[in-house]
Amino acid sequence: MSFSRRQSTTDMANFKFSRRELPGKLFAITGALLLPEREPKVWVAPTKVQSKFKIGDLVAEDWLDENDEVATEFGQVLGMAYFQKAQSCFEADTWVYYVNWTGSTSGADFSYPTYDQEPSRESDLRLVSAEEICKR
Repeated sequence: MSFSRRQSTTDMANFKFSRRELPGKLFAITGALLLPEREPKVWVAPTKVQSKFKIGDLVAEDWLDENDEVATEFGQVLGMAYFQKAQSCFEADTWVYYVNWTGSTSGADFSYPTYDQEPSRESDLRLVSAEEICKR
């Protein structure tokens, strides 16, 4: 039995229909192969001062509680901004960081994680490791 006898009339119609689409499909495949591969790139504007932290970094901020004891608050950098001109209480040419606070060493009754929408200065933050956070 030959190949053409084994196919039904609907199969032949589909076969003919796919042959009509063939030039368009070949053109699309050829174009995809010839075009350069797209790589996602993040555009970073040049600044006078490079940022100390990146988005996703684990950070800590030390502060004095109401008993004048040192407390540490831990968090993760969610975002950052560069102030070319002085704004509010931030100097010109400085980076500020938006942090999602995940825990604290103070005994305050406060629910974590929390995002207070207040930027933190670079000088107030320090980089920490996940092990340091787990120790506390």
